[in-house]
Amino acid sequence: MRILYSISLFFFLLLSFTTNAQISIGIKAGPDFARFTNAIQGNDGSGGIANQKSGTITGYYGTVFVDIPLDSGKHFYLRPGVSYLGTGGEINPTGDFYNANGFQPNTKYTLHYVDVPVEFVYSPGFDWGRPYIGLGFYGGALVSGTMKSPGNPSQSIMIGSKPTDNFGRTDFGYTFSIGLATKVGFLFGIDYQHGFTRIVPSTAAGQQARLQTHNSVWGVNLGWVFKL
Repeated sequence: MRILYSISLFFFLLLSFTTNAQISIGIKAGPDFARFTNAIQGNDGSGGIANQKSGTITGYYGTVFVDIPLDSGKHFYLRPGVSYLGTGGEINPTGDFYNANGFQPNTKYTLHYVDVPVEFVYSPGFDWGRPYIGLGFYGGALVSGTMKSPGNPSQSIMIGSKPTDNFGRTDFGYTFSIGLATKVGFLFGIDYQHGFTRIVPSTAAGQQARLQTHNSVWGVNLGWVFKL
């Protein structure tokens, strides 16, 4: 409820400050492809130890956003939004790890985030539509998640900052997007985001230090833009 309240307040304040601007509201959604970076340390195949990414899992995401013109020519926009994002990763089944970073071998982790991305977008207008490219930041809150290994039922993850928790509550990182909005409002594009924040809590004192694991997510979307 606190997350929903904060999101509603954010958009109310945003719209109140932009009543004189010709803003647009858009929606987009599609599949995403997520993995963890620096998930484990394990055998690199040559007898050495190397940091390894998790396997990629397929999920989905959706975003509601607002385009606010920043110049009279309407080439530059501020694009804040609210997203549901499915992330996660699948851990190598061999289990030959030097540092498992709290992960279980042969296990798929599926995480559900509510994100608030804010991008600066360049989008020149043409007769056939508006291509766009955007760069910005996001803050996210982990709402729930599961972990699943073959032959076993799904288990809910533990969220918090204690060493015994599986994942931290918050995430923060950068976003990149590219795409095209047609003249009639149809939208399609590609999104990417990568976390700055470690998503696995620190271990207890005296135990092996954990790796800096981050979320990494690509997404492909379709959507629509409505002019107000």
